[in-house]
Amino acid sequence: MAFKGVATIDVGSSKITATIAERGVNSTFSVKGQAVRYYEGFAEGQFLDEQSLEWAICDSIAEIVKETGVSFNEVYVSVPGVFIRLENKKYKLSLGKQRKITKNDVESLFEEGKARVKTEGYEVIGYSEIFFALDDNRKVENPIGVVSSMLGGAITYYLCENYFLQIVRKILSKNKIKDVRFVFIGQAEGNYLLSKEDRETPSLLLDVGYITSEMTIHLGNGVLAECSEDFGGGILTYHMVKEFDVEVFEGELLKREINFALNPSAKSSYTVEVEDNVLDFPSERVNEIAFSTVDAFLGSVAEFLESNTPPTMENLKVYLTGGGLSYLRGIKSHVSARLGSPVEIISAKIPLNAKPDFASVYSLLDYALTDKEKRKKPFFHF
Repeated sequence: MAFKGVATIDVGSSKITATIAERGVNSTFSVKGQAVRYYEGFAEGQFLDEQSLEWAICDSIAEIVKETGVSFNEVYVSVPGVFIRLENKKYKLSLGKQRKITKNDVESLFEEGKARVKTEGYEVIGYSEIFFALDDNRKVENPIGVVSSMLGGAITYYLCENYFLQIVRKILSKNKIKDVRFVFIGQAEGNYLLSKEDRETPSLLLDVGYITSEMTIHLGNGVLAECSEDFGGGILTYHMVKEFDVEVFEGELLKREINFALNPSAKSSYTVEVEDNVLDFPSERVNEIAFSTVDAFLGSVAEFLESNTPPTMENLKVYLTGGGLSYLRGIKSHVSARLGSPVEIISAKIPLNAKPDFASVYSLLDYALTDKEKRKKPFFHF
């Protein structure tokens, strides 16, 4: 019996999430099986332990197959921004005469632009338009059916490092999965988490994870710029552990107590309960470390914005997601003050799972289901 769903593997900076799901009502998801495995992660563009990655992928796949009774030979895999390079191209396609633009014309525009992308060390894994243009200089969202003698566009091409592709393909081939569709997670998150109205002007999406953060500037269906930073909630935990000489789980508990809106006095403290012990930490020193650590990251974000948005850009809105910072009290106002832009914390639109740390998982699912619906190609069997 054919199953009208998809299998996905979300590659996070600290965990692998494998999911089997169908499209639910009102564009939500019906998750049939899901498994999470923590692994060593990646930093500076390299996996810290490839065996750890292999175990996490293989074991999570084994669990969802056992849980659902569904086997598959095609899977969508998210690619973190650190393994991605963007190429934004403007290209024009002459149609010879005034006529209605077809779907094939749009595909030809994408493919002819793709042929001009430099791919050494990389592979093009996808593309999307920032806008389409017609012979009267009009910019349109959907040119199909419109009469013009020319079709042009600003197109974003997503290129993935061969290093990432080779490792993941090799691991999946051991599970007899050879049809692998790679998806730049920054693109998927922008299209799922941000509305069309949000993307009518450039919008910055910050996905702060555990040890890695992604910055992407979205416009239309494309991505103007992206950057990855080795920063996340785990880095903040590390500084707490180092400063106060505590265990990692104690540092993690302390981090979760931090309030960026607090103006601490020298006598105030954060309290953490660990089994039968109560630990007190000077709030003034804790906040000093937290502000310093987070502000160093936000300084990098500000530099990224300065390099990739016009100086006249006003009302740029910033969207914060991921589990690294979103849960910390006062963080929204703090980020807004540091970047000089309004900030909104956004999550996956999922009942019971509408949490920032699920953003990448469900953005990938939405991308995969939309793509499969376009292709109408069932690939599951019982």
